[in-house]
Amino acid sequence: MIWVSWRRQRAQLLTLLGLLVVGAGVITLLRSNMLDAIASAQLTDCVTRPLQECTAPTGVIKNFYASWSDTMEKGEMLIIFAPALIGVFIGAPLFARELEQGTHVLAFTQSVSRTRWMASKLVIALVPALVLLAALQSLVTWWLSAAGSLGPLDGSPFSTGIFSISHVSPVAYALFAFALGTFIGVMSRRTLVAMTAGLGAFVAVRFALAGLAYRLLPTQRQEVTPDKELSARTDGSLVMNHGYLDAAGQPVPQDKVTALTEACKTVPQGQGTADTQQQFLECLPKSGLAKSFADYVPESLAWQAHLYDAAIFGVLAVALLAGTTWALRRQS
Repeated sequence: MIWVSWRRQRAQLLTLLGLLVVGAGVITLLRSNMLDAIASAQLTDCVTRPLQECTAPTGVIKNFYASWSDTMEKGEMLIIFAPALIGVFIGAPLFARELEQGTHVLAFTQSVSRTRWMASKLVIALVPALVLLAALQSLVTWWLSAAGSLGPLDGSPFSTGIFSISHVSPVAYALFAFALGTFIGVMSRRTLVAMTAGLGAFVAVRFALAGLAYRLLPTQRQEVTPDKELSARTDGSLVMNHGYLDAAGQPVPQDKVTALTEACKTVPQGQGTADTQQQFLECLPKSGLAKSFADYVPESLAWQAHLYDAAIFGVLAVALLAGTTWALRRQS
């Protein structure tokens, strides 16, 4: 049965192999050209240190961004959109085409069980697609990380772009998109319907569940006086909540914070606005805003967020594949 599935899906598998070879060649060439551009512009030191410490002329850095920022963003988009493409072009037609054309009837009359027939098709279709995605993800990360502080990976690991292409999340998204496509394909029995509805449903679920993994992470609290800056808001951590605390250490409601800060912008004698920022900051504790706080997830826990994210979409994928099995076994 695996051999039969291979024969029926060999065009797809050869296409995936071709995409991997071409993608690897293009990414390797882009990385080489980018490193040459960095060296020729004498930006090598800027790659390994924070951008604010880079001593290169601002115009040189802007020229590099103008030449490479769009290209690097396209590399990110490749990994972000790849799971949806796997669901649309591999998952959705896998069984929908068989049911639409009636060729499943021949398979059902053979000695092989429906479950084994379905499992063989799933393995042959899904595993190579996930291998391709994982390989491209590694290649794109290898390319973009070479830009260091000059590239799109120089940011918080919780930012949408970086999080979506890192660790196990892309593979989990692809598994979910594939399972969603196969389920809708079996239920609709129409290839085009499965592709269209599968894409829409995948996008909707991704938006609906965005940030769910973050809310499962343990948070820490940072408290500082109003005249100091919260480092959690600038060091790559994920700030889940922030505001002010009163003298008793209780959060101050936002409407009251607004009223108090507006009052501190006015000189008590009503002689106009405060002359300096220092006057404003000194007024805040006196008005009841004793400290500012931030509840945050440290950057070091990003890996845990990816595991939660993968678990969420993995469970959904397993449920959809179980639904696909149930629906196929009921097909006549």
